[in-house]
Amino acid sequence: MNRRTKQDPAPPSTADPIRTTGHKSPVEPKTAPLQNTAARVAAVTLGAVFAALAVWVIAVPVAGVALVAGGVAVSPAAVALVSLGSGCAAGLSYTIMRRFRGGTAMWTITACVVLGLSMAGPPLSGATGSAVVALELMHLVVGVTMILGMRRVVPSSPGSIFDHDAAALDSDPSTAQSE
Repeated sequence: MNRRTKQDPAPPSTADPIRTTGHKSPVEPKTAPLQNTAARVAAVTLGAVFAALAVWVIAVPVAGVALVAGGVAVSPAAVALVSLGSGCAAGLSYTIMRRFRGGTAMWTITACVVLGLSMAGPPLSGATGSAVVALELMHLVVGVTMILGMRRVVPSSPGSIFDHDAAALDSDPSTAQSE
């Protein structure tokens, strides 16, 4: 039988970090804000992908536009993959740049420049007529969704170690309360 006596300690609990590791770390890792930010970036990116697919659905099956760029038909899979790739690049760069002072403004300027440059792609690809309009609209929808979505949905400052003003206030001895 497996009965506990006074000499047998209780089995270690998996929920108790002191019992399982034998020591407690001085700083507990904070994973919730990162996961929350990652979820928000993913939501904005998926919103941009679905917006581009909505433009494709309206243009190709509904309006009957022959969406051909560079001699290749533009499929919904291509639209989704390119939108997802550009959305991931935008989300990653925003997540990194927002940690620095003025980073969100610099990211917004960079994103607008990249969007402007991407607008030259459809005419340069050899697409003509309504195909150019549909492709330009897809570029615009993905770009605007990512720019506005990142600025409005994802917090601009994570309160990271790069926030020098907050660190200065925390370490100022004149603001410390005496007991």
